[in-house]
Amino acid sequence: MFYKQLDMSVEDAYDYASEVMTCNMMADDVGEGIDAFIEKRQAVWKEC
Repeated sequence: MFYKQLDMSVEDAYDYASEVMTCNMMADDVGEGIDAFIEKRQAVWKEC
């Protein structure tokens, strides 16, 4: 995502980053990552 934004206008880069981050936040492991952070423990990731 970072490198793809380099050739975009600021507005397009923000739109693109928002889309990618929203998609990433919908992944199954997001809840596990947040819970592990709050509980100060290692995350147990699902295998891809």
